Amino acid sequence: MSIEFAWNTQKNKMSDIKGKEREQEREGQIKNNMIDLDRTHLNYDLVQSELNLYQRAKERVDQLKSEKKRVQKNSVITYSNIITIPESAAKEMSNDQMHDYFKTCHDYFVDRFGKENVLSSKIHLDESTPHMHCHFLPIDKNTGRLQARTTMNKAALNQIHDEIPERLREKGFDVVRGSGEKTKQKLDIHEYKAKLDLEKEKAELEKQTSKLSQQLKELEEEHTILHREVYYRRTEKSIKLQQIEKGFEEKVEAAKTEANQKISMIQEEVTKFEYDMSQNQERLIMDTQDMNGLLDATKKDLEEHQKQLNERIDSLKELDLDESVNLDLKPNLLNKVSMSNDTFLELKKRAEVAERMQRALRISEQRVQTLEKDNRKKDSQLSEMFTLQMENGSLKRQVEFFKQVVAKVREVLIAQLDDEGKPIYKPNFIHQAIGFAKHYVGHTLKMNKEAAPENKREAQGRDFAIKLLADERKEKGYGSEMER
Repeated sequence: MSIEFAWNTQKNKMSDIKGKEREQEREGQIKNNMIDLDRTHLNYDLVQSELNLYQRAKERVDQLKSEKKRVQKNSVITYSNIITIPESAAKEMSNDQMHDYFKTCHDYFVDRFGKENVLSSKIHLDESTPHMHCHFLPIDKNTGRLQARTTMNKAALNQIHDEIPERLREKGFDVVRGSGEKTKQKLDIHEYKAKLDLEKEKAELEKQTSKLSQQLKELEEEHTILHREVYYRRTEKSIKLQQIEKGFEEKVEAAKTEANQKISMIQEEVTKFEYDMSQNQERLIMDTQDMNGLLDATKKDLEEHQKQLNERIDSLKELDLDESVNLDLKPNLLNKVSMSNDTFLELKKRAEVAERMQRALRISEQRVQTLEKDNRKKDSQLSEMFTLQMENGSLKRQVEFFKQVVAKVREVLIAQLDDEGKPIYKPNFIHQAIGFAKHYVGHTLKMNKEAAPENKREAQGRDFAIKLLADERKEKGYGSEMER
């Protein structure tokens, strides 16, 4: 019975050759269940070389380039050919006969394209259908150039289909030209393997599709539940943040009200103090004027009495020094120095008045000192009022601080996303974020008093902020020995 010549060819670029080599050399994962790996050692190559297929092709291409032959990146470098002996015919052949069959085909390509251009003719005997993988460069023997369009055009393919069966018949094989009808045995080995793999992959894909469909349904249900939970949590966190903001605003308003009350009380005290000062000054002026009048009158009286005393003293001196004075005149002189009891009492009274006035002056001086002391005290109270005004400004900064804390908390919460890009809200993380923001923003605003953490998680967030700020200072070169 005649054998139909089964030959298929496929053009390859340089990037395709490694894949052909792995298939030919049984490398990687073997998916074809028609391959008997226990028989793979029977496979052999009619072209002997220490190089693999890719290296042989590259070496030949480099040689063409060295000969100034044009080889482009997208050029067809090789044709991979599969020549098959039908399974029924192979059973009637010996190993030597199959070798001669494939050797005759190999020699034909050597004669047509040149020995140096036939890179490999690997015979596979580990499958039920023996076949040969033949790889050659489509070189035009007349020009020595790589020309796939002319050497493997339609006319050339028909010619090969005619000439190889003729050579095989000369070798004694009953071979006729292939009819072109594809049976299972005559299918291109690539197409046949691809068909089997495709059917297998199709069944596997259908199985996976069913499984994925079930998983998708479960994921959709889970997504609905998670979406609902995220919505509830987001709403809950929004309410909590609003409560926090409201609490901050209430505290600030209460502090402002208390400060305004204190300022009003101080202003009332200052007004009362100013009124008292004014009254005291008026009384002091009047008392001083009265005392000055009394002092002037007393001074005049004292001067007059002093004058009289001086006159009487002079008279007494005259009386003592002049012993020759008539005694009848002495009574007159004595009358000059004599002082009535009323006059003496008047002088004594005026001396007492002068003493009281001096005492009153001393008391007035003491009152002035007391008023000055009270004035300094009021100045201190005024200073305290200014301090309260400054504290009021500090409270405003605290308002800004708390606003920034809330903004920072929001920013941190929004930035936390899961694999699907959705925000994640966890209570412990929120507390840590608030503690972090309190310290971080407080440090940024240079506040003297730190906002104390309300729980353990906030304390952890504060400790993390302290460590982060310390690391930042260290990176910027702060904290050196000289700075300390």
